[in-house]
Formats: sequence, C-alpha cells, structure tokens
Amino acid sequence: MANMHKGIVLPVTVVEGNITITDTFSVKGDEQKATYSNPVKEGEAVAIIGDLQVEKADGSNGPVIGFVDDHPEPSVDPVKNYTKAEAIAAEMLRQCGVATNFTDVREVPAKAGEGIAAGDYVEIGADGQKFEKASDVTPIICLAGQNSENIITIGR
Repeated sequence: MANMHKGIVLPVTVVEGNITITDTFSVKGDEQKATYSNPVKEGEAVAIIGDLQVEKADGSNGPVIGFVDDHPEPSVDPVKNYTKAEAIAAEMLRQCGVATNFTDVREVPAKAGEGIAAGDYVEIGADGQKFEKASDVTPIICLAGQNSENIITIGR
C-alpha cells in the first residue's frame, strides 16, 4: 500500500526493553551482540512515552505518533546487560527517524504549573498564547514535556 501522506520525519530515541549481551562466533571472529526484549523494527507503529522517546505501540503505552522510517541504530554500543530502566538512565537507547503525520513540530510556551508531559494531548489556553493540557483527544501531542522555562515541544 502506498504511503499517501508522509509528514515530518522526527529523530527519536527508542525504548526497547531489557538489553542482553551475548557472545557470538562467526567467520568475522568473536563478537558481542546486543539483543533487545522488545525490539522496534522499520515500519512498525510507535507511541510517544517520554521526551522524544518512543516504543513499539501496543495500544496502552501512549499516543501513536508514526512509523519507524529507518533501522534503529545505537549511538553507543552496550557492553553489559541492562534492564529497561537502566538502559534509559544510562542512555543506551538506539535512535531512529519516525515518519509522522505532523505538518508542524515546534517549541511553544506552556501555562505555568501545568505539568505537561510527553504524550499528553494539549490545546491553546484561554489566553490564546500558552498551551495547556487538553481535556480530550486533540490533534496536538506533546513530544517533550514542560521544562523549567515552561516550554514544551508539540507535534500537530
């Protein structure tokens, strides 16, 4: 089936569960290989679960923002086993592009004290200037949560 609409390709990090290192032996010699308990592959739907972090969509982990556009690649090769939480903390996550349906991704001001997190649906507030959490599903999704300057990154 042809891709009828492809919006912005967003660079993200991919949370893929526990990382296990195994020794492999091949004609290339002895190597160590990282395997992931919940690997993400090119073409799979992903959900936003943290600040520009995604994982394979399963219907319960956050709003789907698009499909993996290229093969996830590590920025740093893991050298030991990691739990999912340890992999996130140690920044041992692979990176890839996600083809979204967004036509606009930008940083915008958020209402102070709103506590907007990645994956929250947002809308423009009553003041017409600052974003706040939406009470229902909207076409605008927070991609990186509210920081100390009350700035969020949104996709729409």
